[in-house]
Amino acid sequence: MGFAPRDVVVMKVEQGRFQALATPYSGKDVAWVDGEMGGSADSAKVRKARWCEAPWHPVAVSKAPGAPQGGVAVACLDDRKVVFVPKDDVLAQPRTLATFPAIARQARPSPSGLWLYVALETGGRNARVHMETGELQWVKSPLTGAVGVAPLADDLVIWSEDSGLYLQRLDARGDVLETRWLRTSGFSTGLQLMDIDGDGERDVLVLNSSDQVVDVIYGPLWERADLQRP
Repeated sequence: MGFAPRDVVVMKVEQGRFQALATPYSGKDVAWVDGEMGGSADSAKVRKARWCEAPWHPVAVSKAPGAPQGGVAVACLDDRKVVFVPKDDVLAQPRTLATFPAIARQARPSPSGLWLYVALETGGRNARVHMETGELQWVKSPLTGAVGVAPLADDLVIWSEDSGLYLQRLDARGDVLETRWLRTSGFSTGLQLMDIDGDGERDVLVLNSSDQVVDVIYGPLWERADLQRP
């Protein structure tokens, strides 16, 4: 890679070959890796691109303003913005979708791809970007901000923070209609939604960057959450 990867995301697997994206803990360079499943490291092709300062936690998106075919979006920690690269030209110059007055920790699309939610570490608010029009909406936070995000629907989102998650239901303007709370065991920085127990309800796997505990919270998540902060 030429750098220490913080995130590695498999973007596609076709006919025994894969394409992965590696992004750094610090620095601006990212690496696209094309290789053969089970092949040697020497046979993999690595292509570098320069994106932004500290592009953490990249994610595939199904659409973006002016790019209905989709691509990759990522929050740039130190540059305080979110950028996008189209999937049909991965070495293209990244396009800025939004800039922020606070640190952008993570960006994740809603299930339909209509909104890209952005966790902002400070400032008392988070944000979302409309992925068809490019409209930026601010989402008021009950706390300082958030360090992770996992949208459950276009207008229902989970934010993570120290020792907890807060869930917010929003209206079309991004105004908060209701907030609910779930307790976690540490500084919760990574959220993965999946049906862990196979009951048809989405559960959330919470990766904490402090201590050695991973939380599993079983759904239905909105109905299980508390009306008051624990």
